[in-house]
Amino acid sequence: MAFDFKGTFTRSQFDRFSTFVRAQTSTIDARIAHLKAEQARIGNLAFAFDAGGVPTQMSADPPTSTYVGKLFGVYEGLGGDAEFDLQVRSTGQAIFRATGDETKTPQQMSNGDVLGTPGLSDAQTADSMGQATAWAQDILIYRREALERKIRRAIDYGDQLQVEINTLNRIKADATINGALEFILNGINALISDRQYLAASNDSSKPDPHGKLAYAPFAAYMPGPDRSEVTDFERTLDGPAVPKGTGT
Repeated sequence: MAFDFKGTFTRSQFDRFSTFVRAQTSTIDARIAHLKAEQARIGNLAFAFDAGGVPTQMSADPPTSTYVGKLFGVYEGLGGDAEFDLQVRSTGQAIFRATGDETKTPQQMSNGDVLGTPGLSDAQTADSMGQATAWAQDILIYRREALERKIRRAIDYGDQLQVEINTLNRIKADATINGALEFILNGINALISDRQYLAASNDSSKPDPHGKLAYAPFAAYMPGPDRSEVTDFERTLDGPAVPKGTGT
């Protein structure tokens, strides 16, 4: 794998990576344009909910020309009722446990569902419902479940497209913006320049572009003119050090 290193590397390796990844920013605008076109093709099916989690409004945008819009049209044509059967949510409408207080624990989820307790005591109705649906399993799967799965997957795909668009917009932002590529690269360069941070070696004095010395052990004592001679491969405050007489 190209640039197959994580937190341990040399400045020479990082400089090569920086050159490569900066060159890729020229493709960001084209990538965003492609992602937006894909978003337009997929479309969006959105629900609005009241405070109790009951759907109050549903819209397929655009209604017929997109993939989601066409799936929804088929779903309704086959007898589906989106208000009751297809309560999909976007990533911005996550369900969570409602907050309790000092007198009682939470009893509801944010969508209005009441939290149950173990032991449903529903054996008789469960058995009867099993018999009532057994003969129609193929119909339920074909007319409802298969379509619901496709709709949910398409909406999830649309959410992922938006996440990638947001990421790319942040990457190409100014170097002062946290999350921008230049902001990240500047932060890594600052760590490499920090003599006390030895994980990323500043190999300026002894270039190591292949990273052969990147994983050398940390030096227990820093070598110097008034200290013992280097006898092992090690990482020091001034970059990697090698024993005298080695060909590395």
